[in-house]
Amino acid sequence: MMKKSYLKLIFAIVFTLNAFAASAQWKIGVQAGYSLNLLSAESSYAYDRTYSKGAGFTVGVPVQYEFVDWFALQAELSYTQKNYSWSRSGRLADFHSDVTNNFMQLPLFAHFSFGGKKLRGFLNVGGYVGYWVSSRIEGNEAQYFHELKDPSQMAPYHYNENVEFDNRRDNRFDGGLVGGIGVQYQVAPRIRIVAESRYHIGLTDLQKAYMLKQFHKYNNTGIIQIGILFTLGKI
Repeated sequence: MMKKSYLKLIFAIVFTLNAFAASAQWKIGVQAGYSLNLLSAESSYAYDRTYSKGAGFTVGVPVQYEFVDWFALQAELSYTQKNYSWSRSGRLADFHSDVTNNFMQLPLFAHFSFGGKKLRGFLNVGGYVGYWVSSRIEGNEAQYFHELKDPSQMAPYHYNENVEFDNRRDNRFDGGLVGGIGVQYQVAPRIRIVAESRYHIGLTDLQKAYMLKQFHKYNNTGIIQIGILFTLGKI
């Protein structure tokens, strides 16, 4: 009896997988949009330092394997900016910086959809890994190393330069959780327009453990994007 039950279970699994495979479809596309990043960090010794959100852009190539009309797995290669700003207050109010950070990312998530044949809503849930490609900083800082008649003035100087990464300090690996909601519309048998709002929660510190009592830095990024998906193979 046990053997017969196992055989029935195996047969049912194989039958289900074959049914999924018969209706499965590959989709590939392109998408682009707006990113808004907030650096989660402590002020540490700079007690009057405030971090602000930074706007940027994202562009990516999604690849989707649709098992049935309501479930698919999706991966995509994207180039995303995770920018932020910081500023001081009081007599240091002239000191501030705008930081531009560029990341290559590979999100992987489960895609659940619902609704009619043409207009459908969807939910994406999963995670991502990435690589911190480059960084640039622009702003004003104090001129500590020059002669001043009145040292209390600390006249600022302006800078705009690429950031050189330090392997002892900077953690260029990026990873975390990702979730999104959106809508999609089937404009043609093989063409689907997609609009999505997505949020990335960073779980990796931008800094390595290189000193005692250091504070942590995490990126949390919201994205609004629009794209197009093309169905490959038979419909």
